[in-house]
Amino acid sequence: MVQLFKEFLDEFLEGSNRPVPRQKTPYHYQIRDTSHKAFYLRDTSLVAANLQVDNAIQEEKVSVVPNRMLERKKCPLILGIKGGTQGLSCGTAEQPRLQLEDVHLLNLFHTDKEAKRFTFFKTYDGSTHRFEAAAYPGWFLCTSPQDNEPISLTAQPGQATITDFYFQRK
Repeated sequence: MVQLFKEFLDEFLEGSNRPVPRQKTPYHYQIRDTSHKAFYLRDTSLVAANLQVDNAIQEEKVSVVPNRMLERKKCPLILGIKGGTQGLSCGTAEQPRLQLEDVHLLNLFHTDKEAKRFTFFKTYDGSTHRFEAAAYPGWFLCTSPQDNEPISLTAQPGQATITDFYFQRK
């Protein structure tokens, strides 16, 4: 994560006193819940399942860019799939609802208002990570204990859902 934030947010290269433009591309990660379920698209929903060798190609990598408007030490990540062309949005209603929206993560990186509903604060605890919705504090990305259920959000981490994930750069 340090490299991601450095690449996107630090304007100066080491030893330079002038801003240096950099070509930015989202980083891509494999995400698995603690039951080792991977994310994949079923119709227009993002779901989690234990993908076997034959259908492992369906796995969606999670694309990330930092949210430059939020506090860097909280590790604010704009999350998406499909190489960064669809974002994971919490919506704008009173209660959050995870949904996919056609939006480029790099465009969200450059906008101020729209990016927050696509942003999650990543925390790390030993070998697992949690993702808290920036627009809805106390709500976390989660999977169901059952296979082939949609990825969603919960305000009760660790109870009936899985909120801890393995997160590895690919």
